[in-house]
Amino acid sequence: MNTFEKIITAIEPFGFPHAPDVYREKAPRWFTYNYADDYGADFSDDNPGAVIVSVQVHLFLPIDDDFIGLKNKVRRALFGQGFTFPEITVMTEDDEKLRHIIFECDIIEEGA
Repeated sequence: MNTFEKIITAIEPFGFPHAPDVYREKAPRWFTYNYADDYGADFSDDNPGAVIVSVQVHLFLPIDDDFIGLKNKVRRALFGQGFTFPEITVMTEDDEKLRHIIFECDIIEEGA
């Protein structure tokens, strides 16, 4: 399973639409996700033994939604798919009508 498939497996149970990079439809809540970094690690004989991928998963929801429980559930869902325990940034967007929660985490990419 590739990195984006693992993200989708983690976020689909929440029932919100999702897309890589940009979600262009209209919905009250949605996810986007993207690669933030991609690099080799565990070098031996000048070859990487692993590829580490840093990702960002973005959750957008109405500013008035109670987000604490949802934030914690998304964090646990990503961790359950093998990502490092996500670091979280909470922001507001669109004149403070939307809450934007960013989950940043890493994973060893399979098959790289």
